Amino acid sequence: MIYFKVLALNLAIVLLSPVVLMQALWVRKKTTVLPEPEGERVLASVEGSLLPLTNLLVVGDSAAAGVGALTQQGALTGLLYSSLSQIGPARVSLHAKTGFKSEDVLSLLRSLPCENFSSALISIGVNDVTKFVSLKRWQQNIDAISTLLTHKFGCKRIVFTALPPIHCFPALPQPLRALLGWRALLLNQALVKSVTAYSNAEILYVTALNLGGTVADIQRSGLMAEDGFHPSSKGYEIWARLALDKITPIHHADINGSKKTF
Repeated sequence: MIYFKVLALNLAIVLLSPVVLMQALWVRKKTTVLPEPEGERVLASVEGSLLPLTNLLVVGDSAAAGVGALTQQGALTGLLYSSLSQIGPARVSLHAKTGFKSEDVLSLLRSLPCENFSSALISIGVNDVTKFVSLKRWQQNIDAISTLLTHKFGCKRIVFTALPPIHCFPALPQPLRALLGWRALLLNQALVKSVTAYSNAEILYVTALNLGGTVADIQRSGLMAEDGFHPSSKGYEIWARLALDKITPIHHADINGSKKTF
């Protein structure tokens, strides 16, 4: 069934390609390009041979890198570390870059030295959508990433963040928005199929960021950055809070009872 949908989508892309191409160029020209925030990308509350209670690996694209926040402290990695370090010794390592597709994250993981992580949080997919990575290649990359994180990095928990609802991004004109949103939905369906094959992997849905309405509505929510594509620090706070429940479920009561830093 999913491949029939892919065929229908590809046909729509071919038929609408002149309009979609012009709209894509227009969006690229008018969209504010935000930098990756400055700040440390490896945060640790332990030194020397001491083992952290939580050793978290964060990998992925511009959202993982914190684009939309002013500093790493207000981005996903910094917020996660802030709360994890209140629970016990913690270490959070960020390896992410703007423009990364699933294939780039896979190459990155292959190049990193072996190290044991308790958990991994992954943010990929938007660039696979915009650069029209095939569904088959996407699934192969997800499978390979899950295998590497399990066997090379010893992750007991692997959390893939679901693709955002691109079909609700008013900064994108129609029909470009609908086509990209349709691709994102298909990649999410394929992600579910791939992730269910791994007992230590699951998907995180940040439903609070499923914003609709106009550009002005999204700006008023305070959850999105000025470019209309990335979370703001407020949006990253929600993402981090939900991720904590996945990464440290055995400490759920401690997290809920501890003082929140976001």
